[in-house]
Amino acid sequence: MIKRPIHPLLLALVPVFSMYAALPGSAALAEFARAAGAAVAVAAACLAITWAIFRDLRKAALFTSVVLVVFLIVGVTYDSIEDWQVAGFRFARRRFFVPAVYLGLAAVGVALYRSARQLGALTAVANVVMIGALIPPSISIARAQIVRARERSAMPALDPIVAPAPLRQRPDIYYFVFDRYGGPSTLREHGVDIEPLYRYLEGRGFYVARASRSNYIKTVLSLASSLNMAWLDDVARAYGTDSDNYDPLYTRLQRHRVGAFLRAHGYQYHHLGPWYWPTRTNQLATHNQNYYDTVPKSVVQLLDNVLFEPVQHWADSPLVDQRRQHFHRSTRQIEDVLKIAPQPGPKFVFLHLLIPHQPYAFDRDGSYLPIDVENRRDRAENYANQVRAANLMIQRLVDGILERSAQPPVIIVQGDEGPYPPGTEVDGYQWRQASAHVLQERAGILNAYLLPGASGARLYPEISPVNSFRVVFNTYFGTDLPLLPDRTFRHASDRRPYAFDDITEVVRQDPRALNLAHAR
Repeated sequence: MIKRPIHPLLLALVPVFSMYAALPGSAALAEFARAAGAAVAVAAACLAITWAIFRDLRKAALFTSVVLVVFLIVGVTYDSIEDWQVAGFRFARRRFFVPAVYLGLAAVGVALYRSARQLGALTAVANVVMIGALIPPSISIARAQIVRARERSAMPALDPIVAPAPLRQRPDIYYFVFDRYGGPSTLREHGVDIEPLYRYLEGRGFYVARASRSNYIKTVLSLASSLNMAWLDDVARAYGTDSDNYDPLYTRLQRHRVGAFLRAHGYQYHHLGPWYWPTRTNQLATHNQNYYDTVPKSVVQLLDNVLFEPVQHWADSPLVDQRRQHFHRSTRQIEDVLKIAPQPGPKFVFLHLLIPHQPYAFDRDGSYLPIDVENRRDRAENYANQVRAANLMIQRLVDGILERSAQPPVIIVQGDEGPYPPGTEVDGYQWRQASAHVLQERAGILNAYLLPGASGARLYPEISPVNSFRVVFNTYFGTDLPLLPDRTFRHASDRRPYAFDDITEVVRQDPRALNLAHAR
């Protein structure tokens, strides 16, 4: 058994296992299994192709493993030598580096093809090495699953929202979350003039909460709070501040109180999610809409390296390029929302767009941004241009919905968090060491409300997402939900998501500095 060439299949699992083992409590077992299955399928397809060429399974397997190893390390290698120079000449440019790697692989392939060796011992060694590489991450993932099973009964329940009487008003409700859309001070630092969008929204009847901040500075925490209209303190108490078990957050996202309340009152729930699997689909939804979700993101990410760029350019397809997937998925979801708008209601439409979140696949005019152009620009410029593209999407959504709706709808346009400053987007980053400026950048968000016929709705400059649906339900459905304090919390790190600190005073900004007088 050990001499059978299984090492390419095992090798394909190594990066997937390593990714999930880095934060073993953050991904559901089903999602991990999906990614592992997709990785093995890709490796098996490569092995089948090389077997057809070599007509020798051991040779084909060894060449496949060599290709996979090169594929996995070439990106890091290129990044480390890209700026090396000899007599002022950069020899590691793409046009030299990529052909050199391909020629090297071709040479290895020819040598293997001509070799008369049986390769049994080398195959056995490769199998053992790959098994050994999988043992440490497997232990980490298994431990996390054991902890999750032990803690499952600790999941605290939230009381359902109840309307005091049968609903008379049932407006269509749209909740648009633009991931990492920062607040006005952050956007100004990136060179974005946000006032035109604010004036546009106000001209359309929106209330723009110009001093709004996120309640949590991580997507899964933020949305688990906003869609349940609640803090996450009970989860922290039940699981402990040292837990890295994200299951209770995923459960709250899948069975959130906003969706349950609206479904109970006859609403159709249209859920349009991104690749991000916690919000990709929803169990409560009557209609889930997504694209390019057959192959998990963790596998597609492996295709984005310098060696595969020629294939991506040649194929020109979102099936093999996550940036093109990002572009096509986002633009198609905008169109899908506009197709839903004229459908009879009542309906709740949830759209989670990873814009202006990376990858930066949108230029400032909303067109596709080629990767070579992105690479010539710095991070701040790419983020700013993707914000500008998001602004065009917001205007298209608002104009299209208002034109197509039979009755005035409720629309909430919101960021879940601000952008990650450089150096903070790593799993082990310690948020308790972050500067006030970094925390302000993460906490400031876009937050705008269209509440037709509700001039008395309780809206104010600092309203935060935890209160969004409390205001909506109180205004239209007769509930009497008290508004919660507009607080902002940081977590210690992604490995300690429930170790919360209140940073409200750190991130709070003087409304006078934001010219808020006319917005009151």
